[in-house]
Amino acid sequence: MDLSKRMHPLMIPVSYIKSLKNTFFIFFILFIINLSNDAIWVKIGRILFIVYLVYALFSIILKWWKTTYTLKKDAVEIEEGVFTKKHHTIPYQRVQNVQSHTPFYLRMFQLTSITLETGAESNDASFTFTALAIKEAQRMEDTLDQFKQQDAEKDCVRIESSEDLVNHEKRTIHFNPSKNDILKASVLSFSYLLLIPLLISVFQNINEVYDLTDFAEGTFDFLIHSWLLLTIVIMLVILAAVVFGLVRTYLQYGKYEIASDENRIYIRKGILNEQHFSIRKQNVQAVHIEQSLFKRILHLAEVKLISAGGVDFSGDEVNSLYPFLPTKRAITLIEELLPDFEVKTEMERLPKKSLIVRLCRIPWLWLIVTAILMIWKPEWWIISPILFVLTYTSRILDFYFTRFLIHEEFLQIRSGGFSLTTVITTREKIIEFDLSQSLLKKRLGLATITTTNRGKPIHVETLDDLSYDQAKGAFIWYTGRKPALDMEGDSYGEQ
Repeated sequence: MDLSKRMHPLMIPVSYIKSLKNTFFIFFILFIINLSNDAIWVKIGRILFIVYLVYALFSIILKWWKTTYTLKKDAVEIEEGVFTKKHHTIPYQRVQNVQSHTPFYLRMFQLTSITLETGAESNDASFTFTALAIKEAQRMEDTLDQFKQQDAEKDCVRIESSEDLVNHEKRTIHFNPSKNDILKASVLSFSYLLLIPLLISVFQNINEVYDLTDFAEGTFDFLIHSWLLLTIVIMLVILAAVVFGLVRTYLQYGKYEIASDENRIYIRKGILNEQHFSIRKQNVQAVHIEQSLFKRILHLAEVKLISAGGVDFSGDEVNSLYPFLPTKRAITLIEELLPDFEVKTEMERLPKKSLIVRLCRIPWLWLIVTAILMIWKPEWWIISPILFVLTYTSRILDFYFTRFLIHEEFLQIRSGGFSLTTVITTREKIIEFDLSQSLLKKRLGLATITTTNRGKPIHVETLDDLSYDQAKGAFIWYTGRKPALDMEGDSYGEQ
């Protein structure tokens, strides 16, 4: 039996710094803005703030001391709590994800942070080990992986161990971004635009402490009277924004790698803050191909994998492949990574009656915006006709580009107007199928189908205004029934 262990002591400063981030605004008010203020409320506030900092430090130290974990044969047992003891048991069988996150300040000490995610909805559905030695994290991952190998029916998204990272001869590397890919990512991510609000925010914060208004006005007046200097300053700002965008994009995607073996898809990302994770292929429930308007113009696409137990980690969607793939490469990459999935280019169109229904729907957004403009900003009336044209152009484009296809075991849906989303899933992965009709759709012979796939959260996909025959055929396909079904009435979810 494994002995109980604690997390690495560096958990204390890491957790303490995270807690201080939440109090920065209070610190700024008490110690920066009111630096020379001797009001009683300021003095009391500073005392209470210092007391809180001391309390938070001792609380985190006690939490580290009282939190222990034990790797058992089939579960991780965790003991925590200072005054109230809590005992958590996380069976390996229930673990759907094991994510690793290694920011630069942990990597310097050969540490990492990992999260065990069970996919449940309760507060105890996951547990984060804030700081573990990389070897200890690898041992935990290996223990879990050995259990998974014994129970091949259970899936997980797991940390890549050091052995995995070295053992690339067992993998096929499908994609590494080139310099041109990084450049395109920098342009389309609009990272360069973040520099301007960042500089404005810095100026405002400094201006609240030291009045720079006169200096700023004097500098502006000086530049406005010299077109040469103004042009040079503008060029320097543009250059700084471009460099900022390139650096930020490189730090995020510079070491991006998509690889796979027989069972898993592996993704590596990040320069300063590294992330390594893998997705078991049989855990993928659906595939999304997403194209914004700019990506469509440049023939790029983003592929997202909807997986059972998928989580969002540090604001990044870990189920997303490289978000700026050439469209043709995105399609071939899906088929390389997931041989069980197919992407078809020829699909069925919606009936013409669908366009009539879409054009007849009340444009609520346009009506609300127009009413607001007429009441408060009538001089901005031009926005109303522009929004009206965009609304109905989007509806027409949505009708034109929406497609639907059932091919053997696959369901493929494409929808969208200015932006497009293509969803590919299989009959086996759909856990719920709904066919519905409103009164108007029933009169016109149209219907709506809704599919549900496992995920976190549950993934729901809706396709409106199919012909009733198409929707009926999709329902028969889902149930696997070959004879024709009488689908009149409410027995099949009609509304």
